[in-house]
Amino acid sequence: MWTPVRLRTGRTVRVHHRESGSGGRPLVLVHGLGMSGRSMVPALGLLGAGGRTLVPDLPGYGRTRGGGRALGVPGLADALCRWMDAVGLDEVDLVGHSLGAQVAAAAARRRGGVAHLVLVGPTRDPSAPSWVGQAWRLLQDAPLEDPGLLLVAVRDYLRAGPLTMLAVLRHALRRPEEQAMSEVDVPALVLRGDRDPVARQRWCEDLAGLLPQGRLQVVPGPHGLVFSAPAAFADAVRGFCR
Repeated sequence: MWTPVRLRTGRTVRVHHRESGSGGRPLVLVHGLGMSGRSMVPALGLLGAGGRTLVPDLPGYGRTRGGGRALGVPGLADALCRWMDAVGLDEVDLVGHSLGAQVAAAAARRRGGVAHLVLVGPTRDPSAPSWVGQAWRLLQDAPLEDPGLLLVAVRDYLRAGPLTMLAVLRHALRRPEEQAMSEVDVPALVLRGDRDPVARQRWCEDLAGLLPQGRLQVVPGPHGLVFSAPAAFADAVRGFCR
C-alpha cells in the first residue's frame, strides 16, 4: 500500500507499507537502520492474526524514496508521525526495533495517541559509543540470526546505501536519546533477546529504569528478534499491548 506524505523538508514522498489483520487498536512496527518492512514480515503475519498491524518503509528505506536527503532520528520520527496521520491512525501501539526504537520513542514524545511503546533491541548502548563499536557488535550478531534475515539485510543495505546508513548511525550516536526517555510517559516495554550482543543487558535495564512506566522483558533470541524469533517477539508484544 502507498500513502503520499509531505515531509518537513517540503518534499512529498509515497510511503510504502505492509498491512495484515483488522480490528482493534492498530499496531505499528518500525524497522531498524538500513532495513525495511521486509525484516518484519514473519512477525507481521503472527501479529496480524490478533488485530490490524502495519509496517511502513521509512523514507529512504525499502520501497520508499528518500525525499532528497538522508533523515536522522528526528526526521524519521517526524516522517513516521506524518505517515500515521495520513493513514488515519489516531491511537496506536508503537513498536520500534534497533534504531527504530529510537525513532519510535521520538515519535511517542512528539505525538499523542501512543497507547503502548515497545523498544526492541534498542541501539545506542553507551558501552559501544562509536559507529565502529556498533558495527562490530552487528558482525558478532550475524551468525546468531536466521539466514533469511541476512539475505534481507544485504538487499536492504544495498538499496539504502552504506554511506547513508553510516551518516544516520553517526548522527544517532551523537544524540543522547536516553536523556529524553523520562518524557515518554506511556506504558513502555524494553524487549531484549538473551543472545543480543548489540543491546546488552545492563543498557536495557538502565533504559527501562529511565522510562516512567517502563519495564524490561528478556526472551530467547538474538538482536533480530522480529525475524529470527518471531513467535517469542509476537507473544511478548501481544502480552504487553493487547
